Amino acid sequence: MSPPLPARELLSSDVETVGPMALLRAVTEHLYGADVGSVVVTDAEGVPVGIITGRDIGRAAARDLDFDTTRVRAVMSETVVTVAPETPGRQAAETMHEHGIRHLLVVDDDGIAGVLTATDLAYAVPRAADTDGAVQSVEIDADRDDDGDGTFDGPADSPLSVGDEFTFAKTLTETAIEQFAAATGDTNPLHLDADYAEATRFGGRIAHGVLTTGVVSAGVARLPGMPIYLEQNAGFTAPVHAGERVTADIEVTADEGDGQYRLATVVTDESGDVVLDGDARVLIKTEP
Repeated sequence: MSPPLPARELLSSDVETVGPMALLRAVTEHLYGADVGSVVVTDAEGVPVGIITGRDIGRAAARDLDFDTTRVRAVMSETVVTVAPETPGRQAAETMHEHGIRHLLVVDDDGIAGVLTATDLAYAVPRAADTDGAVQSVEIDADRDDDGDGTFDGPADSPLSVGDEFTFAKTLTETAIEQFAAATGDTNPLHLDADYAEATRFGGRIAHGVLTTGVVSAGVARLPGMPIYLEQNAGFTAPVHAGERVTADIEVTADEGDGQYRLATVVTDESGDVVLDGDARVLIKTEP
C-alpha cells in the first residue's frame, strides 16, 4: 500500500504575492499572464491576509467594478486557511471541503511554502490512502430501486415491450463529480476546479460526459429482469453544470429477439434542454 501523499509533494511552490493596495487591473493581468490560479495577498510583514483568484476577479467584473481604481483588498477572499507541509493529501482535501474553498496555503516555520489547489489534490487523492494507511471505501446499497436521490418511473415486473417508456432522474452534485473523478482518474479541471472552469466558455464546473451517460445506465439498471448493456451510443449536446438534476428518458424502440432490445436514450436538464441524445442495445435475462 502506498503511503499517504503529504502536502509538500502536491503543492505549487511558485507563490505569487501582492499587497492589498495593488490595483485590480495589474493583478488580473499578472494572474492570467503568468498562468497562475491565485495570488496571495500579504501585508508589509509578509503575513498572508487574503487570496485573490479567478473567481474573485469574475465577481468583480460581474459587479462592474473599475479595475483601474479598485484595490485588491476590496475583492480578495479574506478566508486564508493553512495546512502544514506534512498534512496528508486526503486530510487537506477534507479541510478544503469543510471551508468551501479551492486553495490552501502550505505554511512551514519559514513562511509560505506553497499553494495547494483542488486540482493538485484531484490528481493525487485518488491514489492516496487515508491517515491510518487504509484506503477509504464507500458502501453502496444494492437495492436498484432506491439510491437515496434517484427517481425511477416506468412499467415494473413485466417483460419489455416496444413502446414501453421509463425515466430516471438524478442530481449530479459536486460530490458525485468529485467521486467520479477519483474513481476514474479523469481529473480534468473543467470538472474539479471552480476558478478554472469559471473562466471558460462553460462559466463553471461541469459534469463528466460519461457521468451523464451513467444516468442512462442507472435507468437501464432498473428495467425489469436482469439488464446487461451490449451497446451505447451517445452525443453530448449541452453541458451539465454541477448541482443540476437531469432526467434520462428511455424508450423501447425495437425487440431484436433472444432477449435483446434497442432503446432510445435522451437526457434532459432542469430546463428541459437535451444534454445527451443516443441509443442503446441491452440484453434482458431472467434474474437469478
